[in-house]
Amino acid sequence: QKETCLGVFSLLNASWIIAIIQLFYNVFIMPSAVTSIYSVVQSINITATSDHTNTVLVLSCSYYTWSAVCHILGICAAILLILLHVGSPPPPSHLLTWLFLTSFHPLLYLLAVLDSLLKGNINVVAGMMIDSGLPFLLTMYSMHLMYSLYRQMVQDQEHHRLYVGEEKGELEKTKSKSCYQSII
Repeated sequence: QKETCLGVFSLLNASWIIAIIQLFYNVFIMPSAVTSIYSVVQSINITATSDHTNTVLVLSCSYYTWSAVCHILGICAAILLILLHVGSPPPPSHLLTWLFLTSFHPLLYLLAVLDSLLKGNINVVAGMMIDSGLPFLLTMYSMHLMYSLYRQMVQDQEHHRLYVGEEKGELEKTKSKSCYQSII
């Protein structure tokens, strides 16, 4: 029995929906990440020479920069998935590429939450959970669905190979039987 997305869509159709949502989400969020980088860079230039303040601002700038990189990778992953779907289902190995490219954003989110927890910034953690918690959960669920699609496609390929192998074996048995009978 084939798995489905919420019991409604096949995983192949769900992968189309996931790719389109991922593309639009990353395209619409990207400007805010770039704006955040710009405002942090301006703050670094404006602030006094306080080493602690500059260190915090540089770390914030690096988080927003990595976030922008993750959004770019998300756009690339969505475009890759959409292009692979044109014409036929994508090869299973390309779904692993999509998983790899998509995994950077949840990883960055978890590292930022862990960093804030270790520093004791509970307010920052709460803000991150409110701002980015739902996209994180949806991304993880989408990754689960795509991995399920990967497993399903690999399983279908193996079943196809077995079926073709059995047919080929029957054909070879028939050929060898007829060759044996012609010798006798």
